[in-house]
Amino acid sequence: MLKLANSGGAGSTQAWAQQMLEPGIACILDCETTDLDGAIIELAIIDAATGNTLFDSLIDPGGIAIAPEAARVHGIEARDLLGAPMWPEIFPDIAEITASRITLAYNAPFDQGRIIAECHRYGLNPDHLGIAEQWQCVMARRSQTLGITDHLKLAGGHRAHSDVTATHQILREIARHGIVLADRTLHLT
Repeated sequence: MLKLANSGGAGSTQAWAQQMLEPGIACILDCETTDLDGAIIELAIIDAATGNTLFDSLIDPGGIAIAPEAARVHGIEARDLLGAPMWPEIFPDIAEITASRITLAYNAPFDQGRIIAECHRYGLNPDHLGIAEQWQCVMARRSQTLGITDHLKLAGGHRAHSDVTATHQILREIARHGIVLADRTLHLT
């Protein structure tokens, strides 16, 4: 198992971010859902070192309706999902892509929780994606660099690919400067 850099202080957070940007170490994942505790309807994964897209797809939620509040946030509607693959069809690809890497997410507990729920809904084993130690939360690390307990909202556009791209930028800034000061795309929640 990969030994992660110490988690205390901004300097160690910078070392952690630098480590996550090394080739083959991590990927960044984001998902959009039918509701806060709903089914996954979009998922994207990029390579943390390069920013290259490893996976990006809409996902058929299997008859679960998109809550109007969620649709207002991410802009995905039922008609957008026509012909999209279902979770059992794409999960093997997601598991393979993430198998040998740390999975980073801006709000890792949310994304991991949705993946576990989808796997359980379809009777699938979430495998390594069900193990908390295989995930790292970029939002928590960013808050740590600022010495705050508030979580900073990601304004990547609320689409999976734009959110992984915004998360990648934050990770690169932490690696470069050790801290990410407030910018125009992030707001306190």
